[in-house]
Amino acid sequence: MKKVGFKIILILLCLSLCTPLGVKAKSAETLGELKNELKDLQNKKAAQDNKKKQTESEIAANKKKVIQTSNELEKTKAEIETVKKEIEETNLKIGKLKDDSESILRLYQQLESENVYMAYITGASSMTDLIMRMDAIKELTDYNEAKINEMEQLSVDNKKLNKQLDKYEVTLNERIEDYNAAIDALGDELEGIEEGVVDLATQISQKKETIKIYENMGCKDDELLAVCSSLKDSSGWLKPVAKGRITSLYGNRKAPTAGASSNHKGIDIGVAEGTPAYATANGTVGAIVRKSSCGGNMVYVWVRVNGEPYTFVFMHLLEIKVSVGDAVNVNTVIGLSGGGSTAKKNGGYDRCTTGAHLHYGLAKGGFYDSSNFNAHTINPPGYPGLYQWFYSR
Repeated sequence: MKKVGFKIILILLCLSLCTPLGVKAKSAETLGELKNELKDLQNKKAAQDNKKKQTESEIAANKKKVIQTSNELEKTKAEIETVKKEIEETNLKIGKLKDDSESILRLYQQLESENVYMAYITGASSMTDLIMRMDAIKELTDYNEAKINEMEQLSVDNKKLNKQLDKYEVTLNERIEDYNAAIDALGDELEGIEEGVVDLATQISQKKETIKIYENMGCKDDELLAVCSSLKDSSGWLKPVAKGRITSLYGNRKAPTAGASSNHKGIDIGVAEGTPAYATANGTVGAIVRKSSCGGNMVYVWVRVNGEPYTFVFMHLLEIKVSVGDAVNVNTVIGLSGGGSTAKKNGGYDRCTTGAHLHYGLAKGGFYDSSNFNAHTINPPGYPGLYQWFYSR
């Protein structure tokens, strides 16, 4: 098909947060300005790529810390078990020594109070021999008591060490939790960066396609797009389908799904999935977005009606039947309506649809990125009220 352009176009200036709140984006007026916009997008993508690498590196570092801390935790747990075992063994030894000491002490007391009788039964040959035996028992008793004191102190020290190790185990577990929390947070950040990178990559691709369209028209870098481009004018608007029911109006509404806007930037037309959707005026396909997580397959078309530039968009398409740069007329099938099988709740990829329908949006001016398009939308003219039917284009 013949590739044409139109009077005024603004495409993909930047991500939505590049434009201050309440300020509408300025239209690119020359091919050179479009090329500058492309350079800006490429620089933004390069910065996001670097941020992605940095975030991935931080995630890897935190994962390494988790492994190191987990190994240290296992080592600490093993030390705790060893200390507990040593405490038990020491307490058993203390108990045995206490029992031995009590037996020796009883023997000593008996020798001291009944030395004659004990001398007889122990076989001491003399009082001197008995005294020597008693001194030996006393030394043994003193030794046992010293040993008991030493072991009791060891038990106390081991219990202190055990408490310290318990606290350290808690600290290590907290560190692991912190590292994992950091990994989760960085993962969320990385996911956002990756989505942004994909979005920028799409914008860059679309910007290149747009520049190519104008270059094929023979436009020069410093030449006004309104001068070098041409677009067949339409005298009015047709509807995208021959029959349909309005299921959601333009403007404020209750969001039908999580993530869907409560300020509807178009109208929803209830039609069976697979219904052909036609261009509503003569124009050029400005951009195509495939399998967006909110909007699904989308086609933006530049048109001119009564001398004024507009852009219309179809969303939630099941299939796309055109390519970027194609010239279209009111009999051209842009795509087939979807919204049912493509819905995420039905196993599809589009979280912003709940059932079969065609979303039709209209903006004053030439736009195809959602942020700039949405800032300039108008209520599509010529449609009935909510839940009302129309029966012709």
